[in-house]
This record gives sequence, C-alpha cells and structure tokens, in this order.
Amino acid sequence: MKPWRIALLALVTAALGAYLYFFELPKAKEEATKAKLLDVTADAVTGLTLVFPDREIELKKQDGHWALVRPVAAPADDTAVGAMVSTIVGSEVQKTLDELPANLADFGLDKPDPLVRVVAGDRTLPEVRLGRTTAVGGKAYARRGDEPKVLLVASSTRLGLDKKPEDLRDKRLVDFKDDAVTKVTIARGDAVVTLARKDKDAWTVDPGGYPADPTEVRSYLSSLRSTRATGFADDAPTALTPYGLDVPRLRVAVYIGGDSPAQELLIGTDFTDKDQKRSYAKRGDRPGVVTVGDWTLRSLDKSPGQLRDKTVLAFDAAALGKISLERPDGLGFTATRSDETTWTLEGGGAPKTAVLARFVDDVRDLRGSDVAAEPATDVARFGLDAPALRITVGGKDGTDLGTLLVAKKDAKYYAMRAGGSTVFETRDYMYTRLDKKRSDVVETPASPDAKK
Repeated sequence: MKPWRIALLALVTAALGAYLYFFELPKAKEEATKAKLLDVTADAVTGLTLVFPDREIELKKQDGHWALVRPVAAPADDTAVGAMVSTIVGSEVQKTLDELPANLADFGLDKPDPLVRVVAGDRTLPEVRLGRTTAVGGKAYARRGDEPKVLLVASSTRLGLDKKPEDLRDKRLVDFKDDAVTKVTIARGDAVVTLARKDKDAWTVDPGGYPADPTEVRSYLSSLRSTRATGFADDAPTALTPYGLDVPRLRVAVYIGGDSPAQELLIGTDFTDKDQKRSYAKRGDRPGVVTVGDWTLRSLDKSPGQLRDKTVLAFDAAALGKISLERPDGLGFTATRSDETTWTLEGGGAPKTAVLARFVDDVRDLRGSDVAAEPATDVARFGLDAPALRITVGGKDGTDLGTLLVAKKDAKYYAMRAGGSTVFETRDYMYTRLDKKRSDVVETPASPDAKK
C-alpha cells in the first residue's frame, strides 16, 4: 500500500476516534445518568397527592399499606398505588429548557394536570406540575417546585398518574389464605350450607355431614377470594333497603383460625348498568355498598349436593381384575387384567390396552354434577331401572367392587351405584366417555390388501 494511503487511513481513524470520544461518549454517559425528576426511592414514599383540574386524590401509607384519604377514606389497592408511585419517582428528565417562559399556559403548566405532591416520611419533596404533551417525541412538559425552568419528561409519566379514586381503591371484598380457612357458611334465607374443615384437605358438608369434594371446595374458595367490586355505589348509605341488602339474597361468611372475626359478604338485588348486569353487595362489617358482576351470585350460591363428594363408584383401580360393560344392544364386552398392562377380552381378539386403561379411569373418576334424588325411591324416573350402561367391576381376588348404572332420560344423564341410595346427575361428556362398545376396545384385524 502506498504511504499516502496509509497516512489517509490513519487520519480518518484518528478523526473517528476523536468524534466518538468527544461527542458520542459524553452523550452516552449523559443518557446513562439522566437526572431523576424527584430525588427519592419508591419504598421511601409515604404520602402522595394528585390535584387534577376536576378532582383531588390524597393517599397515605400506614403499616406498609396504602389508604385513600380524599375524596373518601377507604383502603387502597397497594399494587395500583405502588405502580403510580414508581411512575413518578422513576420519571427521568429528558431535556431542560433553562429559561422559564413568560406564558406557562403555552405549556399547560398554569393549570397542571396533575399537580403532584410527594411525601417521604417527614420530608416533603418539591411539587411537580405536569402540563401538556409535546406534538412529537412522546414528551410532557413539567415544572419542579419554583425552579425557573421547564423540564421535559416522558409522556408516560402523565399517563401513569391519570387515575380516578375508584381506580386506586381496594376492590377485594374478602381477604384470606385458603389454608387458614376453617369454616364457610352459605346462607340463603333460613337455609344454611356449612363447609367445615376436618383435616388439611378433608371437609364435610352440612346438612347431611357428607364428605366434601376437595376440588369443589378449592374452586369455591378461589371464587370467593377472587370476588372483586366492579364499582362503588354508596360509601355512606342511609338505608340498605334500596340495594336489597337489608335482607340479602345470599350471605357468605368465611372463618379463619384463631381469634379473627368472620368475614361476611352480602349479595343484594340485581340492576343493569350500561347494558351490564350487576348486583349490589357489601362486606358485613363495612358501611359502603359496592357493585359486583351478576355472575357472583351464581358462583357463590351452592347447595350441599354441589359441594359434596359425588364420586359414583369408588374403588381402588390397582385392585381391579375384571370389568364388564352390558348394553341393551348386546354390544358390550368383558375384559380381565392379569397385571398393570396385560388385558384379555372374553370372546377373543387383541385388546386395546390404552383404551381399556382410560375406560377404567373414567369409571373410577365418574362424579356427579349434582344430586338428583336421595334417597332414590323411584329410579325409573331417571331411566335407571333399565340403564343404557351397566358396568361391573371385580377385584383380582374375585371380590365384587361394585356396579355402575348409567342412563339418559329427557336429555339429561344420570348415574348411581347399584344398590345405592343416591342418584347423581352427570355431564354429557362423561356419558360419552363411558359409552363404549366391544369394537372400541378390540384391535381391528388388518385387511388382506393392507398386508401386501
């Protein structure tokens, strides 16, 4: 390479290095060390006031939890308030206009939207005024305290603070941990259903003293715990009658171990709000009336039959040695099992072991969706005097493990244990899974053409 080309290359390299060092590197450092709008951490904030043109919101943090002070005294949603605090304390100054303009209205700073006051313990930080957003660039104008300059911050700061009181209120109606619950009562008028914990995962249902279905109990506790207010109807009602809460349609009380008082949820009358069906509700120990979705009543109003263990034919699948399915059309089957995976079909044929294994599981796991009759004095009402499916289970030692009767009647499906006293209503898909024929469990021989 010619000397002059080497010199030119060295000159270009030196110029590029100088540009990076004197211009880009300082700019990168400046970007990495942008000044915060407020010199405080989120954890240190104990008070927050937002003054909008049409409303004022004041919040205070006590004992680690946030509460609304104005416009109403009420528990606040810690997560929602925490996100808002993080928004203001995490906001960075993107740019500074070092001269305060004569007309703050041009920047929306004469009537801030909002004015933000932050308190950290005994320290009150400078007020922050947020003005209008820029036409381009995604920025918002701001002023800190009485500083003679205008700041530019991300427009997301303003958006993150644009809240109404109801956005920040705690919408939980009951608050508990499932493992701590000892009892739940569900009262509709004088009829009371009680769930009582007997052991970690063992519950009973009264009236009747029946074992509860653990899955149903877990689902119920989850529905109750997840119930949220959709709105706040009246924080200081003079009467509960207009809301149907003087004589509520449903009362649900959850009891926690120790000396904690029961948390009671009351459900009142329904109403329609902008084409949305709602119900009035309240906590028994709180004055305010809230609104909830109309599905709340449906999810919490349970009968003993819906909560009890509705296993139709309980048996130990490992002890099973024989299973027979009888059908009116004569297309049933009988299969015996010598070990976990070895099946034999009466009448010959190669059994589909996977299909038979699933069939056994479906018989064992069959649960009713509700109790149709107890005691079952007239099984003909449910088609069980001539069942569509009769499934008999025998043990490896020849013992009778029970017989399951399944029928369809008037577009509904029913099941019971032969000789039992309870008829259960079942789901249609469970009937479909049990509705097997011999052809479903035997391998189809390959045709001669397929072997060629």
